[in-house]
Amino acid sequence: MKTATALVVLALTLATPVKAAEITVLSTGGARAVMTSLVPEYERISGDKVTISFATPGEMRDKLVKGEAADVAVGIAAIMPDLERAGRIVAGSRKEFAASYVGVVVRAGAPKLDLATPEAIKRAVLAAKTVALSDPSAGTQLGATFIATAEKHGFGAEMRSRAKMIQGPGSDVAQAVAKGEADMGVTLISEILPVPGASLGGEVPADFMPPTVMYAFQVSGARNPETAKKLLAFLQSPEARKMIEAKGMKPPKP
Repeated sequence: MKTATALVVLALTLATPVKAAEITVLSTGGARAVMTSLVPEYERISGDKVTISFATPGEMRDKLVKGEAADVAVGIAAIMPDLERAGRIVAGSRKEFAASYVGVVVRAGAPKLDLATPEAIKRAVLAAKTVALSDPSAGTQLGATFIATAEKHGFGAEMRSRAKMIQGPGSDVAQAVAKGEADMGVTLISEILPVPGASLGGEVPADFMPPTVMYAFQVSGARNPETAKKLLAFLQSPEARKMIEAKGMKPPKP
């Protein structure tokens, strides 16, 4: 009953004819595909105007810690402690938004890969001449974490010798593979699916590379806090869950 009541309240709130508001959203690039679908739908339902920008996790953390204005933010779990210490998260507003699993990107038309075990992942790496990964200096740690995990499973040297570090988000990793600049790449599935010429070669098991959990929250000092709450409520709605799943991410359990 509580869930049903909350959905009714949400529907009534979004449907109420009030003056349209403008809000800003800062999102991690890993949520780009889903947020660029969710925001237009929210604007259609609410009549509000949303301006959204994207950044790598490190860039996003630095912007918010330095006081950049935003109403709502979507960021990965790893940067939450820094944002909480900086007082940029409104108490009680943070909710799990989605989890993005790690995948291997190959060129469109390439066969799927066996990634079921660490040994299978090693074989896939050894079969490639170059493996695109995000460079930590670009503000994301996924590439460095994959190399460290390969090291733990006994093929770190082989991985490092093939690594092509990309100065950009995971979508740039996928683009490098699509352009033929690398044989394969490793990044979030949500950053692979939207890239033309790239294909998901397979999902890396969670016990090898855990998923990246993302949270949505109201930013302290929001210029339109009530509208921020409306958008956050929409991001938790059944409609949003469907879009999240369609973009290769997994919403939190209801």
